[in-house]
Amino acid sequence: MLRRFVVLVGTVIVAAVLLMPSTAVGKSVGGCPDSASAKWELVTVESLGIPPESATGLASLDGNGDGWTCIKPMPAFGPGGFVFRDNTV
Repeated sequence: MLRRFVVLVGTVIVAAVLLMPSTAVGKSVGGCPDSASAKWELVTVESLGIPPESATGLASLDGNGDGWTCIKPMPAFGPGGFVFRDNTV
């Protein structure tokens, strides 16, 4: 009788913990490639002046949909020139 009670209570506790929503739920933000020759910088897509509705169609810009992307300045293309890729590293 006591054994059944302990098993029942244990099962209820485990079920309650598994059904409880986590407070640390959020979108994960990947990183940029780490290389001495490539100076990638993690920035928000919004900071580039690109509307979110335009960003959704470009997988290399924000393919994972987290609102972040990596940019690498390209001085050869003048001030403000950069290459972008999604932060999937």
